[in-house]
Amino acid sequence: MTSVLLVDDDAEALAAWGAICAADGFEVRSASDGQAALKMFIESPVDIVVADWRMPVISGSELCHRLRTRPGLADVTFILVSGEPSPPAFVSYDGFLRKPVDGQMLLATMQRLLADNVTHRETQRGRAT
Repeated sequence: MTSVLLVDDDAEALAAWGAICAADGFEVRSASDGQAALKMFIESPVDIVVADWRMPVISGSELCHRLRTRPGLADVTFILVSGEPSPPAFVSYDGFLRKPVDGQMLLATMQRLLADNVTHRETQRGRAT
């Protein structure tokens, strides 16, 4: 089962995303801030992270940066979500969605990025052999 870590300080958004992802067959974990999410991820990595950009304690952009710079975690699929009109240029994320997030768009983006990540890993393995 594909696992997702959802991170947002807005409890309603978190609950909505969680219900949508669970209904689509994802194993869902959630956190209300980046610090809790980082701890959860380190203890038990997931396949994809969906995080709000602006949160207290550790922002979604900082969470992305910290995951990307940890050995062995750089290739985790990461979607940044925000009410801001454009994504930050200084963060190396895989996808960006504007709030309010449409559930079908969230699922479609997650599926596309997960498929792209698998293809990328297989290509990299093929080059190594």
